[in-house]
Amino acid sequence: MSNFQPRLQTLAQLIPPLTPDMHKGECGRVAAIGGCEEYTGAPYFVASASLRLGTDIAYVICEKDAGPVIKSYTPDLIVNPYLRSTDNQKDRSLSEIQQKIDSLLSKLHAVSVGSGLGNDENIRASVKLAIEAARKRQLPLVLDADALAIVGQYPQIISGYTNAVLTPNPPEFSRLCKSLDVSLDQCPLDEAAKSVARKLGGLTLLIKGKKDIITNGSRVFICDETSGLRRCGGQGDILSGAALTFLAWGEKYKQGAWKSTASEKIEPEMVPMHAAYAACMLTKHASYLAYEECGRATMSTSVLDQIDIAFDNKFEEILKAVKPSK
Repeated sequence: MSNFQPRLQTLAQLIPPLTPDMHKGECGRVAAIGGCEEYTGAPYFVASASLRLGTDIAYVICEKDAGPVIKSYTPDLIVNPYLRSTDNQKDRSLSEIQQKIDSLLSKLHAVSVGSGLGNDENIRASVKLAIEAARKRQLPLVLDADALAIVGQYPQIISGYTNAVLTPNPPEFSRLCKSLDVSLDQCPLDEAAKSVARKLGGLTLLIKGKKDIITNGSRVFICDETSGLRRCGGQGDILSGAALTFLAWGEKYKQGAWKSTASEKIEPEMVPMHAAYAACMLTKHASYLAYEECGRATMSTSVLDQIDIAFDNKFEEILKAVKPSK
């Protein structure tokens, strides 16, 4: 397995320089689509991680019964309970849901889908529409957790969309391999990952593990940043939020919203790979910092509390050395 890692100076190009002339939203408007009655924490972690890393506005699009609960966690998130479950499917038609989601997507720079969706088929039907609408608008997408089950069942929904990052854990990756007829027994894990990415048309695949594997089917990055020893639920959602953030910034970077003085530019087609690597590195480092402080008591809220410190540890000195262009 190769061990190529992007330089911090290269990754830092994706980070918007903060200036007094900026307006609300210029550092990113994002949304986490997920959350049902049972799983309300997951989309909270996605959206909150993104805000703590520096996006300006974060929405949550969730199922109706999850809305009041997520609203109670923090006033910083804008919560839209648009998704319908089996219990409330008569409240809104799919076409009404599609219109509401599409109207919100028009404001965004990137979207994460899947955290805390659950297995309700009516919620999944709503989410399929959201994925299709985001793709139609060419928005960067992070697909995690329950959204990966949708991909396994309907791979055409995301196949060929190279502005997407899929973030499976090992069991989720195994199910993806099975649905795409890729053998895990006859080749190394990074080669299997490349095969899955190619079968899905060159999108970016991020396989979580002791060493995170990131590939678009041709290139491979390996993130072996030291992490904490706790594996509490919710850390993958923080990772999704970090990837969401760097994808949103990547869109602004591709549009030339700020000038970079780095000698090694990031080609537009490589932005998802670099965004995924940056997200892995920061989440692992935040996990390490949380474990150093809390030990066995580490929870995902502990990791979330360290994500901005992890960002500063990795990028603060580089960003200080780079003066925004006039």
